Amino acid sequence: MTRFALALPRCAALVVLSVAGFAYGQLLVLAATLVVPYPLAVAGQFRLTTLGRRLARAWGGVDLPDPVRSPPPAPHRRADGWYAHDDTLYRSPRVPAFLLKLDHYAKDPTMVREWLWLILTPVLGAVPLLVPPALVASGAFLLASPPWTPAWSVPAAVGAVVAAFLLAPGALRAYGSWAGAVLGTGERPRSAFRRWISRASATTWRGAGLAGLSLAAFGGLLLNLLAAAVSWGGLLPYTLPVTRSLVALYRRRVSRWTGSDLPAPYRPYPPPPSPGEDGNYRVGRVLYTDVVAAVQGQRPRWLLGDPATWRDQLWSLGAVVLAPLSFVPGVLVGFGFYALFCQPLTWAGWAVPIGLSTGHWVTPFYLWFGIEHVGLVAPWFPDWASMPVGLVMTLLGLGLAGPVMRLRLWWDQLLLTPTAATVLASRVAHLATTRADAVGVQAAELRRIERDLHDGAQARLIAVGLSLAAVAQLMETDPARARRLLEQAQETSAAALAELRDLVRGIHPPVLAERGLGDAIRAIALDTPLPVDVDVDLPGRFEAPVESAAYFVTCEALTNAARCAAHISVSVSHRDGVLRMVVTDDGPGGADPARGTGLRGIQRRLATFDGAMSLHSPPGGPTVVTMEIPCASSSPRTSTS
Repeated sequence: MTRFALALPRCAALVVLSVAGFAYGQLLVLAATLVVPYPLAVAGQFRLTTLGRRLARAWGGVDLPDPVRSPPPAPHRRADGWYAHDDTLYRSPRVPAFLLKLDHYAKDPTMVREWLWLILTPVLGAVPLLVPPALVASGAFLLASPPWTPAWSVPAAVGAVVAAFLLAPGALRAYGSWAGAVLGTGERPRSAFRRWISRASATTWRGAGLAGLSLAAFGGLLLNLLAAAVSWGGLLPYTLPVTRSLVALYRRRVSRWTGSDLPAPYRPYPPPPSPGEDGNYRVGRVLYTDVVAAVQGQRPRWLLGDPATWRDQLWSLGAVVLAPLSFVPGVLVGFGFYALFCQPLTWAGWAVPIGLSTGHWVTPFYLWFGIEHVGLVAPWFPDWASMPVGLVMTLLGLGLAGPVMRLRLWWDQLLLTPTAATVLASRVAHLATTRADAVGVQAAELRRIERDLHDGAQARLIAVGLSLAAVAQLMETDPARARRLLEQAQETSAAALAELRDLVRGIHPPVLAERGLGDAIRAIALDTPLPVDVDVDLPGRFEAPVESAAYFVTCEALTNAARCAAHISVSVSHRDGVLRMVVTDDGPGGADPARGTGLRGIQRRLATFDGAMSLHSPPGGPTVVTMEIPCASSSPRTSTS
């Protein structure tokens, strides 16, 4: 009996909580728009949803655990005392801490669920909760009616109150089920329709964002035209980089949002000119006495003579047509969502109190009349059609998002990708750079070998020769001393042999030549003074230069990791024509190629084979170094794995 008696006031309390949550959900939207108060508003959201979960467990009988939330990461302080966030340095940790908090909340998967719970609970989840209080209010109204009301009003009132008490526990259970469905943290498989909605929605707003960036690039085009008109082209070398920077930002967003790669098609900057016989530096028809001024003088010809510069301008001109098309799906979805949800939700907030106080009930689609008055809808259009029309507009906008995005990407690929001549020029420049690096590395390696031979094995062999000459002189006069010299010569020759073996191992390890890359990496893992897990999945042997490069870059990565980590794992695999080595450690993170020569050496060695290195080392770790070399297996498996 107590359960039925307490269920009714609990329903009323949850209705009040739902209304407060809806109001707070609107406040969250305002806080997100203003940005600065958003973290404080999110803290209030966490408290409200925690209270909702607790009441759903206690009153609704649902198993609804609280989500495990990790705290926002702390800003990383560099060795020079500055704090880094993305590509910007800050003197104080307040701004990067705020930005990290925003990023952390944006990636929290429970944020959207909790906001939806706040917004939709008054409309959907709280409907069963309203039934018991409404029955009690109806019974009280019948009992308070004048005496000339029908005689059945009293039994009806009593029946309504009894029904309210009987239905209240079920309403609480329905609320608990609703809270469990929305606030539950368990992973639920999404249907194909939900996956389509998610993809199409993301494509809609990303297309609108790309359209805005293209319009900004079109503004750069207008700036270039104005500069050409007022200066006869003299200001173009100073205004063209504006368009390039905007197009570069567009390329990064396209790569991040769509996965389509738009590499920069610009020609590399020319090398500094060489001095002539008179000591001057010639750039075109101009002679410079200073090499710095000559390098700056190359800039106009480099910009104006690059075909990619004018392709950027032509691409920017396409924003006149493509930008409005890209905004169409977003406009349709916005109007459709407004008609589908916003009108009923906003109507309940003010029309219901007006109806209860005045008896005049305004149609929930009152805002539809505003659209009629501006001529977007015919006057004969029925008001009740707002929600179905909103549904059609939303689905139409989501359906158009994909084709419009594909049209935009086709235009981007047509004009923003490098031409064959640009690819060839970049390839030649890359080969020249890697060849110079390879020659430099080879020369440094030869100098190291020469130094090691001269200071190590050569000196010991000379000592052995001198000892043997002394032995020859002492054999007849002092045999005991000659025997000691022979023993010393033997020890010196053994040390020289050990140094030669170490030198050979540094040039090309015997285990690498005999057993292959997998066993060679296992061997260096055994020599590492830390626990190292090795996972090798290779189809066979590779070309000797490829194996040597893979071996030494892995050695370098292991050496770097062993300085500050307690455990290391190495994974070596070959997939889709790419040899991939991944070294992971549990160190403090914060690795940066700009602060050491080891990672830069890995990059140079990989670049010789058109390979690449990617580094993921956030503050606090872990550090993951991924090294890739394009290659093909050249022989069957010979490793013991």
